[in-house]
Amino acid sequence: MNYIKKITLFSLPWLLVACGTIPTTRPVQETKPPVVTVPQPKPKPVPQQPVIKPQEAPVSSVAKAPSAVVALLQRAEQQEREGNNRAAVSSLERAIRIAPRYPESYYRLGELRYKEGSYSQAASLAQKTLSLGAEGMLRSLAKALIEKANAH
Repeated sequence: MNYIKKITLFSLPWLLVACGTIPTTRPVQETKPPVVTVPQPKPKPVPQQPVIKPQEAPVSSVAKAPSAVVALLQRAEQQEREGNNRAAVSSLERAIRIAPRYPESYYRLGELRYKEGSYSQAASLAQKTLSLGAEGMLRSLAKALIEKANAH
């Protein structure tokens, strides 16, 4: 066994030398193709979009309030009198989900937002009231709310 170990020890360096030889050929250098710049066409100017202001809906398209919405508006009014504005906001948001084209719900929510100090939301909700075709007293109240909210 001793003889096999000696042969292995002597042949191992020769094996490692044979594996670690340096190749005699030079590696091929990669040549990069010349960079050609193509002039880009100038971008065409984008015409500005006109500012679209919400238009008032015709009177015939004003939604009528379902009885559930009327009940929610009354509940919100009562909750506001009791000082529970959070519940009143919740009732009004529910009324809007039920009848999204009924303008009075938006106006009342706008009033509450104004009382909370969210003037931009109040003006936005009053504008939505007008865009849904509010008429009569509701229309004049919504315009007044917009003016008050924009004054802040």
